[in-house]
Amino acid sequence: MAKKKKRAAIKPPEVFKPAEEERASSPSLNALEEYLRNHDKPKAEPAPEPAPEPAPEPVAEPIAEPVSKIWAYDTDDKESPIPISDTGFTRASDENGERDASVGPPVDFNAGSTYSADERFEYVSPEPQPELEPIPEPEPEPVIEPKPEPEPVLAPEPEPEPPTPNILEYDQLPRIPPPSQPLSISPLEVEIDDFDLEAVIGAIQNGYPAAKLRKYLNEYYKASERYLKDHLNGEVRGIPAIFYIVETNDAELIRYWIKYGGDPNATHGPLRSPLLAFAILRGAYPRLQAAKTTETLLRLGASPLVIPAAYYDPFDRDLPEAGPEESELHDIVDGERLWCTAEIRSRLAAALSLTQRYLLWRASKLEPASGRERTLALRRDAEEILGLEQTIIGQRLAARSLRKSFLINLAMPGRKPLVLLFVGIKGHGRSELVSRLAHLLSLGVEKINCANFAGDEELFGYNAPDLGQSLGSPLNNFLAKKSGQRSIVFMDEFDKTNEDVHKTLLAPLDQGTYIDRRNGHKVDCTNTIWILATNKFDDTIAEFSDTNSALIRDSDLRSEHHTLKRHLHRSLRNSCIASFGAPLSNQITEIIPFLTFNADEQAVMADKYIMELEARIAGPVITSEDPDDDQLVGNVRLQITNNAAVCAIIAKEYYLPELGTRSIAVGVDRAIANPVVSHYLEGGDDLSEDQAETKLTVGTNEEGEVVVSPVPVPTTSGKGANGYASWY
Repeated sequence: MAKKKKRAAIKPPEVFKPAEEERASSPSLNALEEYLRNHDKPKAEPAPEPAPEPAPEPVAEPIAEPVSKIWAYDTDDKESPIPISDTGFTRASDENGERDASVGPPVDFNAGSTYSADERFEYVSPEPQPELEPIPEPEPEPVIEPKPEPEPVLAPEPEPEPPTPNILEYDQLPRIPPPSQPLSISPLEVEIDDFDLEAVIGAIQNGYPAAKLRKYLNEYYKASERYLKDHLNGEVRGIPAIFYIVETNDAELIRYWIKYGGDPNATHGPLRSPLLAFAILRGAYPRLQAAKTTETLLRLGASPLVIPAAYYDPFDRDLPEAGPEESELHDIVDGERLWCTAEIRSRLAAALSLTQRYLLWRASKLEPASGRERTLALRRDAEEILGLEQTIIGQRLAARSLRKSFLINLAMPGRKPLVLLFVGIKGHGRSELVSRLAHLLSLGVEKINCANFAGDEELFGYNAPDLGQSLGSPLNNFLAKKSGQRSIVFMDEFDKTNEDVHKTLLAPLDQGTYIDRRNGHKVDCTNTIWILATNKFDDTIAEFSDTNSALIRDSDLRSEHHTLKRHLHRSLRNSCIASFGAPLSNQITEIIPFLTFNADEQAVMADKYIMELEARIAGPVITSEDPDDDQLVGNVRLQITNNAAVCAIIAKEYYLPELGTRSIAVGVDRAIANPVVSHYLEGGDDLSEDQAETKLTVGTNEEGEVVVSPVPVPTTSGKGANGYASWY
């Protein structure tokens, strides 16, 4: 690299102008100084420049020796000689002296002052120069304040959505106006898109009956099962439609809504308030209707687990007024139970009756049906049989055995009819289970009391040419009418029949057909369910109950129940052959045992009869022209406090295994019904259809006795089934 030449020092002139004077006398230096001072400042909008003054004519000056000019940079009141070339605003080259003309302000050259483009040195003549008129200071640029930007117009913030109301606190759901036209449809007019959910809810709220609803939904179901299900699970005014159905407390409406696709486990709101809790908290009076609603939801698939277990396990106790203790609510934090807030807990404790707690407990102990069982029942239009165990008090072994036998028969149609032998002490649910089976399957049932049978004529009528041959018999005429269809024949006290009856029954029970004696036509009873009931083996059943009742009640395993039933069936089969003969006994498909009630089941049975009493006396007083049609005890409302304790006292005092439920019914009449009617008759001047409501309390005293007393003073604390939710 070429070595840079060292600049020769330039001797300063003898006379040196002060920096301020020199700057004032040099427009070029003033401009440069201004540029350097403002270079780093933010640029402002340029002000209008004043009109330029005419420049003075230059005066020729003799050229003197060049003198180096050092820029004065004030620092601590001392001059610091800094060469201009070090400022960084110009780029210079010692080799060629080239310069970037785009940097820095333009420089004027005149006769008295020359400017080096290389180093920006000014060469000043040592001789005095005529003073030039000072350039007037430029007027300060006006400070232009920036115009304030207009504040942006913000869109109004959306109002926060109101919190979703807790549906469990509703006194009443929104009222929907009835449709302008009655709900009716022809099979030829069905269009699934025409289904108006809100119109249907409006019709139901205004009295549309369950039977008509079933026909209406059935037409849409045949058109499109899937789309109807979607519609039924839609919302009306932000609430699932099924909540409106449950609000009616009409078990049949609920039954058909779920049958055609409604979801019994529907929820509402961010806390997922369950339909089952809504049904319980809504309650109803009489309590019997509320219990039927709870039973219907549970047997059609509603999960009992959405209710905290402490409310129903154990079920045979009276809950504290505020609900179970905090230590018992170990499952309250579960996602399915967040709805059960502190405000709801006391209301739930007040609303639950002993029967409802029993229903929840029993449902929690049942094993769900398998997928194949559900498919089979659905394809045979018998899906409600899966909830048979939820329909009666006690008798878990009997209900489970009946359901299993029925499903096996459905799976292999065209074989022999289903023949069941109900054994056990009378008054323990045999007739009740038959009625529930017929209701669930929507079947006709023919009940026959065999106690007075003298021969087979009572079964199928007289043979020709006997007198009355053309009349047939109730059983024969029923079977002929239902020929080929599913139906039920219940023959009670079958042990009273003779050998002729046994022989006559062999053909229909074995082959599924027989000849109608009236006209010679063949009657098909292959799909008939034959139920024969007997008290013949009461001692065997009583002994089995005493030994295994607790195990059957507490066990959740089907295998254990099956083992117990197999041992019982083996001993009963030998007794059956001895009583009815081998040919008839061989036609029996299954022996169904009915056990005696344990103490808990006895108390629930007492509550059932109390609820039936409540329903009977809650209706209005009716006085008619025919005294036989009068209803003279009415408009009476009972408040049952200590529900479980009252029922347990009655059951313990009155239950007799030999009489079963009839003994408990007698106990309810004596302990409650008679005192209620006595208070009713003593408490008014006359009987009239518009008489004031009579309110009575049923509870216990210190001696542990059931007492009935008038309600002394109206209260606003709110009392109900458990004594804590009031009608006032």
